[in-house]
Amino acid sequence: MNSMNFRNKYKRLVFFMKHSSLHKGWLMLFLIVLSVLACLGFGRFSFGAILPFMKDGLLLDYRQTGLIASSIFLGYLVAVLLSGFFVLRFSAKKVIVASLLVISLGMIITANAPNFFVAYMGSFITGLGSGGSYVPSLGLISQWFSPKKRGMAMGTAMAGSGVGMVFSGFAVPAIVVINIDQGWRISWYILAFLVIAIALINWLFLKDKPEDAGLLPIGATNNNPTSINTLEEPLVKPKTVYSNKTLWFIGSIYFLWGMSYLIFSTFLVDYLITDVHFTSQQAGNFFAAAGVASIISGFVWGSVSDKLGRMVSLMIVFFTQFFMLMGLSFTTDSLLIFMQVIIYGSTLWGVPTIMNASVGDYIDAKYIPVAMGFVTIFFSAGQLVSPIITGFLIDYTNSYLSAHLMSAITCFICGLGCYSLFHFERKKASSFKLEV
Repeated sequence: MNSMNFRNKYKRLVFFMKHSSLHKGWLMLFLIVLSVLACLGFGRFSFGAILPFMKDGLLLDYRQTGLIASSIFLGYLVAVLLSGFFVLRFSAKKVIVASLLVISLGMIITANAPNFFVAYMGSFITGLGSGGSYVPSLGLISQWFSPKKRGMAMGTAMAGSGVGMVFSGFAVPAIVVINIDQGWRISWYILAFLVIAIALINWLFLKDKPEDAGLLPIGATNNNPTSINTLEEPLVKPKTVYSNKTLWFIGSIYFLWGMSYLIFSTFLVDYLITDVHFTSQQAGNFFAAAGVASIISGFVWGSVSDKLGRMVSLMIVFFTQFFMLMGLSFTTDSLLIFMQVIIYGSTLWGVPTIMNASVGDYIDAKYIPVAMGFVTIFFSAGQLVSPIITGFLIDYTNSYLSAHLMSAITCFICGLGCYSLFHFERKKASSFKLEV
């Protein structure tokens, strides 16, 4: 009876979708948000909320904890390097669904980890699935949205990361209160179940291309059917991306920010518990508050970058994060920390949103998917080394001060890099006008 009811509800939902006047691209964007929620919100950023309890449960020191965190990003880096090949070989939808299932497998292994080595392997597998689903998910935005709508769509997709932070920030400490010894393991099981559910939803409803439904991308017209086949463009020549000096410069900035932001997103809860002496519930609430503030950050800063320009917007974001991280380093007042966490969170996903949108400003449209993967490699490398360096600094100094200062200074350097690129572009544009 239950099976029959499910089939009837599924048929009614499919019928509604087929006959709805709403462009199916909006449904695809919702599914992409769910995918980002699973691969980033649950697969990566929930680690920051679970970390303190997992560290205590497995009797880890900070170097081991940093290595486990870096294993997620090692897996992520490997997946980013390979995901493009698998998308071309199979399809974005198949790679996304398979990768989400890999995430759930990694979570289950981590939940059952008796020691450092098994936790390391489980986290590595989780990272593989995370990178394997994230890059194809953003690639689908290029299929379903025209360039003039793409920044908004990318910013909306990044909201999934913030939702994951909110959920884990509230849920994990509550679960740990109920079961002190096994709460962190139960948390991984719950997240694995949610990721499996999202994989099933994507398998049922996600489509690779608008023409599969007889549609054009949102924002495109019959006279300008932009970016329908960008993922399957047979003439892509990677050397046109890899020889682009501006993309290398942008990638270098992305690398530094990958090192910087991870200290906040991974170690905030543990910092608030160990250095500021918050309760686990208070620390989790602050982490969740940052997640709430971050939900619309990608959308907001993506829109701002459309008005002010990419590098100017990034410069504002980086300098804002610099000041917030400096403040976080030298205050223990809960109200000030809350304000700093909220402001930092409100800029958090602005960086990857603007970075991915800026790629199209410096490369031909048909090379955008390759270029996005290229700059993401830099970002992944920054995430990979950050937990190792952070763990060493915390163990060596016995506090988070040096780690926060490193994170803040790195943001300041990123801001200077954006200013220099903006200044170079403006000077180049002025020279061009004079020549004309």
